[in-house]
Amino acid sequence: MTNSPPWYETFFDGLYGKVLASHFSEDRAQAQAELIKKLLKLRKGQRVLDCPCGVGRITIPLARMGLKMTGVDLTAAYVRQARRRAKREGLDIPFIRCDMREIDFDGEFHAVINWFTAFGYFDKAGDLATAKGAFRALKPGGKFLVDVSNKSWVLSHFVASDTSVINDVEITDTRQWNANIGRMESDWTFRKGKQIERQHVSLRLYDGAELRAVLRKAGFREIHLYGFPPLGRLSRHRRRLIAVATRPKESS
Repeated sequence: MTNSPPWYETFFDGLYGKVLASHFSEDRAQAQAELIKKLLKLRKGQRVLDCPCGVGRITIPLARMGLKMTGVDLTAAYVRQARRRAKREGLDIPFIRCDMREIDFDGEFHAVINWFTAFGYFDKAGDLATAKGAFRALKPGGKFLVDVSNKSWVLSHFVASDTSVINDVEITDTRQWNANIGRMESDWTFRKGKQIERQHVSLRLYDGAELRAVLRKAGFREIHLYGFPPLGRLSRHRRRLIAVATRPKESS
């Protein structure tokens, strides 16, 4: 008997990938890229790593702004799609298939982006490895931006199950909060015509103090926390939590 692969190795290859591709508008991606550029104070010509990058939804708008982008993602189909999109636009962006815990960059980037609740896929050791990889990838003084669901908001607005339809796919998400391990366990069912797909997702949720602690353990300092949207002070009333952490210019 073989063990099943972890959920994040299969989840994005199925119907969810088809849903995600059309769920976010170009205008929304552009607005988020502009927000990231503002938060990180990025300048034209600086090197930025988008990890994980998905289909290049944020990577490509930032490249259009003159940033030298690199994208990393584990899902092969997303990497292929991102490459095709960049090629169509004449953008020179390396897109690399890799687990974000295992990136092998050393002091190459002015910023690293982890956007849209990709921090929390793994166990505590895996999340720490992701943060440490970002730390190593940064130049001294470089910044790491993490965007996740705000645990305080999620738990205060908890809904056990909901159903929506996106791109002709009916999606039912049934959730259970496991307080002992700090994870939201979700069973997703996708229906498109006669096609039915079921997936399980396990995601660690963070509040501001917990995310700050992981980033500090990875070596980051000057950690600023924001609530979003709209961008402002972090509170339990903000749906998302954004952290911007700095690699010290002289790490100890």
